[in-house]
Amino acid sequence: MSIAEILVVVDGAPGGEAAVDAALHLGRKFHARVELLHVEMDVDSAMPVVGEGISGAAVEQMMQSLQAEAEARQAEAKRLFQVHVVAKKMPVVEPDAEPVAGKFAVSYRQVAGRQAAAVMRRARLADFTVLGGPGREGGMPATLDAVLFESGRPLLMVPAAPAGDIGATVAVAWDRSREAVCAVQAALPILRRAKSVIVMTAREADDDVEPSELCRYLAAHGITARTWAFSPKSGSMGEALLREAAKADADLLVMGGYGHSRLRELVLGGATRYILAKATMPVFMMH
Repeated sequence: MSIAEILVVVDGAPGGEAAVDAALHLGRKFHARVELLHVEMDVDSAMPVVGEGISGAAVEQMMQSLQAEAEARQAEAKRLFQVHVVAKKMPVVEPDAEPVAGKFAVSYRQVAGRQAAAVMRRARLADFTVLGGPGREGGMPATLDAVLFESGRPLLMVPAAPAGDIGATVAVAWDRSREAVCAVQAALPILRRAKSVIVMTAREADDDVEPSELCRYLAAHGITARTWAFSPKSGSMGEALLREAAKADADLLVMGGYGHSRLRELVLGGATRYILAKATMPVFMMH
């Protein structure tokens, strides 16, 4: 199992610069192909439903505003490609060129349509998709939601200014659930390259999780890991997990997508919104 295809979304939103940097960094590290994907805004579908009493001039003004936003986002996406790829003389290939296994290369693809659907379609044939963050207290944007819950592939959420290497010290949120297993399995190539892997579990009275089991599994894959147990205490589970990962000097957090108690509240619950909004390290997630 290796990393060969990395997709990074360039939509002109805040955090795009850091997301492109992270994708290119990991592309070089794993000798993978990186695709920068920009989805042109469908102005017609982006128009809100207008009721009676809205003048034609007002509708026209809204259309012009959306068109200007679409052009600005497209310009920013092309700027990112020029500044981070072309100007740095990275190997550039056409988006539909035949891939060469084990060779780092970068492509830029621009498509039209609804962003969430277009990104999900490309994400299903990528080893993981990179999106910028955080700042998502208000809920999950449609694209992030589609990648995380519908693509069947991992998501790497990158904060505005990640520091240093990504994946040198990796914290794994572990509760023995199916989702956690999927996240670990998808992250194996990253874990193999890490200098330090830390298996983090929350201490709870009804817990039968034994983190050493995961350490033994990882050892079978040539990965040395150590355990780190913590008590959530006050605050949310997301807050506790980020706090413990920071204490461990982790530069990447690997976690599954969960639906209910313990660490399982991390996706769909308030803890996920907290992590997506507050994480100061990249987060590798899979549902």
